[in-house]
Amino acid sequence: MDDSSTSKPQASSGDLLTVLRGSGGALAGALAGFVIFTLLLDYTGVYAMAIPGALVGIVCGYCINRRSLLLGIICGGIAAVNMILSEWWNFPFKKDESLWFFLQNLSQLSGLFWLSLLLGGGLAFWFGQGNERTSLGGGS
Repeated sequence: MDDSSTSKPQASSGDLLTVLRGSGGALAGALAGFVIFTLLLDYTGVYAMAIPGALVGIVCGYCINRRSLLLGIICGGIAAVNMILSEWWNFPFKKDESLWFFLQNLSQLSGLFWLSLLLGGGLAFWFGQGNERTSLGGGS
């Protein structure tokens, strides 16, 4: 008797591999975004705060070969943390430059930062979900 019709669906090893690849890509994108944001700010004075968040999702989406809502959510979280850390690294408070003080006083940050955080986090979520890449049926 085949028990496959009554068994609970289980996550396949392909799903786990997709999440691991996507998470690794998201972390690589976070590092790249942090470096690019810092270099742009230092050398050109451009405040491109959405870049650290957007690159999290772009690199994650590139690393996976299917859509995943879970990875979109993970990317949104990683992007938010990355953008807050990027802001702290480049613009610490003068009174106290510690990360703890910065986190306690997030409400003091400008509206431009919060708008950029929303944009970067949204882009990370959108791109981090990946897309369906299917081969064309009659290929060679």
